[in-house]
Amino acid sequence: MNERLSDSDLLAFLKGVLPVADWGRARLRPLPVNYTSRFWRLDTPERIFVVKEFFPGAEVNPLYPTLPDQEAEALSFLARYGLAPALETYTQSPAGTPLLVYGYGPPVTDQIDVGEAAELIGRIAELKEPVPGHQEVPAGYHDVLENGDAMLAAIPDSRKAANLKRLRPSDDALARRKIKRTLVHRSFCLGTIQSTADGARMIDWQFAGYGDPVEDIAGFVSPGLLKLYGLHPLVAYAEEMFLKHYPNQETAERFLEERGAYHWRLAAYCLFRHETLGQTNAPAARAYGRALEEEVDLLLRLRSK
Repeated sequence: MNERLSDSDLLAFLKGVLPVADWGRARLRPLPVNYTSRFWRLDTPERIFVVKEFFPGAEVNPLYPTLPDQEAEALSFLARYGLAPALETYTQSPAGTPLLVYGYGPPVTDQIDVGEAAELIGRIAELKEPVPGHQEVPAGYHDVLENGDAMLAAIPDSRKAANLKRLRPSDDALARRKIKRTLVHRSFCLGTIQSTADGARMIDWQFAGYGDPVEDIAGFVSPGLLKLYGLHPLVAYAEEMFLKHYPNQETAERFLEERGAYHWRLAAYCLFRHETLGQTNAPAARAYGRALEEEVDLLLRLRSK
């Protein structure tokens, strides 16, 4: 974690890069830190800005590599379609770290309806124009299971890994399909949707890539991912409403067939992080442990249906 960038240094820096008419009425405050970034919110009378400083060394990750350049490309591109807030600047901070700022008009309400969320991510999946500079990610039931296998292979001494392998969906359960790759957010949940004056917009594009849109449906209903964002799991009714409002019902039906692979992979990732962070970041390791429990509980419920 980079501690060199103070609030006062950041504010002085922002005065040189943001078009704020009255800095005397601007208020900068820090937001909660996550595993790969620090955040601030700058409130002005006309506009809200979110400032994101990326920690170095987070680019290597078996599921969620943090790619600041990619997030900047996504914001710049998707804002034109009304799918993301506007990119205000992407630059280097006074501390030498990547710094990204996006902005939006103050929302009337912060509430996000699950139907609105479904329609938003469905629109993203239907984009025809490619977003520059984005990675390809594992796509489809079998590739996702293999991705999870690789994470467990990286922690061969874990006793919990042996137990998790018993919950692995079978390769033979579904035939391989040819996947039509689309833009996927990959950490899509209520924690990555921002209310703005113009409606709901997607944020946190640092993990995105070209893959299977089923992944974003699985992310939205994942209790483990919501736990990592500090949110409560969705109730069954909310999941049903989300699927009902998702624009492409063929994709929604594939999700119901393939969801076990995505939930199992996320469980494998949470276990990998729980095991590998134990000596260096105990709070984060515990958070991943709690998310693992949520995802395993879901896997058990799915098996019992």
